Amino acid sequence: MKKLNIIIYTFLSFILMTGCDRGFEELNLDPNASTAVPAHLLLGGPQRIYMNSMYGAQAGGDMGACWSQHWSKVQYNDEARYVPRRGVIDGIWSTMYASVISESKAMYNLAEAEGNNSLMGAGLVMQAVGYQTLVDFYGPIPFTESIDGNILQPTYDSETVVYEGIIQMLTDASAMLASGNGTITSSSDLFYGGDASKWVKLANSLKFRALMRISATRNVGAELQALMGKMFTSNADSAQLTYLEAAPDANPIWETIVDGNRAEYKINSVLVETMTALNDDRLAVYAGENASGNIVGKPSGFGAQTTLPNEGLGYTYANISPLGAKYLTATLPGVLMSYSQLSFLIAQAANEGYISGGITSAQDWYTEGIKASFEFNGVSSTAYLAQGSIGFSTQADGRTKIATQEWIALFGQGFESWTEWRRNKIPVLAPAAESLLDQVPSRLFYPTTEPSLNKTSYDAAVQTLGGDNLTAPLFWQ
Repeated sequence: MKKLNIIIYTFLSFILMTGCDRGFEELNLDPNASTAVPAHLLLGGPQRIYMNSMYGAQAGGDMGACWSQHWSKVQYNDEARYVPRRGVIDGIWSTMYASVISESKAMYNLAEAEGNNSLMGAGLVMQAVGYQTLVDFYGPIPFTESIDGNILQPTYDSETVVYEGIIQMLTDASAMLASGNGTITSSSDLFYGGDASKWVKLANSLKFRALMRISATRNVGAELQALMGKMFTSNADSAQLTYLEAAPDANPIWETIVDGNRAEYKINSVLVETMTALNDDRLAVYAGENASGNIVGKPSGFGAQTTLPNEGLGYTYANISPLGAKYLTATLPGVLMSYSQLSFLIAQAANEGYISGGITSAQDWYTEGIKASFEFNGVSSTAYLAQGSIGFSTQADGRTKIATQEWIALFGQGFESWTEWRRNKIPVLAPAAESLLDQVPSRLFYPTTEPSLNKTSYDAAVQTLGGDNLTAPLFWQ
C-alpha cells in the first residue's frame, strides 16, 4: 500500500509540474516590451552625441575655437597654449567610434533588414561624419577593419583610403536617400524632422566639403561640378541641432560658460581686429561688451611665464570681452554644416578653377556666403557688402578674402573653424604666446590607450606621420 501511495504521489506531482509549465513562456512575456529595436530609434543618439562632442567648451572651445583664434582665455590657459588634456582627446576618439559610428552602423543594419533605404542613407551620412572627424583630427585611423568585434587590433588605414571611403559613403547615401524607398521618422531626426530631401542635400554638401578638403591632393573638379545644383540652397537647409533651454539638453557652450559659471572664456583679439578693420557688424553679435562698454579681445596664450589674469596687461575678467549673448544662449543651434560654409567652398572652387564660372561665379557665391552668415546672426549685410574693399577682382585677392570670410563665418563652430584654417592657413595666425610650439597645432595626439591596446598598428601610423605630435602635418595640409 505504501508503495502504491508513492507511485500515485509521483504521478500527481508530474501532472502538476507539467501543467504549471504549460504556457509559462507566454505568462512571462511583457506585452509592452519591444523584442526588436526599430532602426529609427538609433538616429537621434548619434546626432546629439556628435554635436555635444564638437560643441563642448573643453573640446571645441579650448582646442578648436582657441586654436583658430576666435576665442581666448584669461585663466586656465594650458589648452590655448597647446597643452591639451589627453583625457579629452581620448574621449573624442572613443565617442566617435563607440557612440557615433557604431550606433549609426547598427542603425544602418537594422534599416537594411527593414528595407528602409532612406534610413540606411542617414546612417551612412552619420558614419561618414564620424570617420571624417577622426581622420581630420588624428590622421591615419582604423577604417576598413573598424567596428568589428572579431578584430581587436584593427589596422590604421592611410588618410587617402579613409577619405575615398568617406566620399563613397556619401555618394551611396545620396542615392539611397533619393530613392524614395523608406522613411525617416520625424520625431527621431534631430536635424531635419524626417525630411529625406534635406538629407540628400546634406550628403551632397558634405561630399563637396570633403572633396574641397583634399583638393590639394588630387583632381576633384569633375566630382565637384557634378554636385552643383544638388546641395543646400538656403539657410533652411543647414544641418543643425536645436538645443533646449535647460541642461542637460542645452547647448554645451551655455552649459559650461553660463550654467557652469566658467567666465574665463573670452573673445580673441585677432578676431576683434580683423572684423573691426572690415566694419563688420557681426562683431557685436560675436562679442559682448567689457566692463567699460567696449569690445576688447585678448591674444592667444600667456599663463606660463605671465600669470593670468593679469591687471598690468589688461587681461582680466572685467576688461576682456565675453562671447556675445547669442553665443551664450542655451538654445543656440549646434551646426554640423551651414549653407554659408557651403557657399564659401563653392566660391573657392570657382576661384581655383575646379568648377565652371571663374571669378564672376566665385564673387557671386562669396557674396551669398556673407549674406547667409549675416542672416544667421540676425544682422543686415547691405552696408557691409556695399564697401568696395569687400569684393575682389583677381584670383589671388579672392583666395584671401574667401578664406577670411569663411573663417569669420565659422565663429561658434570651434573644431570646424580650426580645421578649415588648417586647410587654408588664412588669415595668418601667430602661435599662442608662451607656447612650447612654434606653430598652431595641425592635429591631435592619438589616444593614450592605443600604444598598449593596438601597438603594431599605432606604431605604423605614427611612422607615416613622422611622430605622434601636434605639429605632424596631415596629407591634405
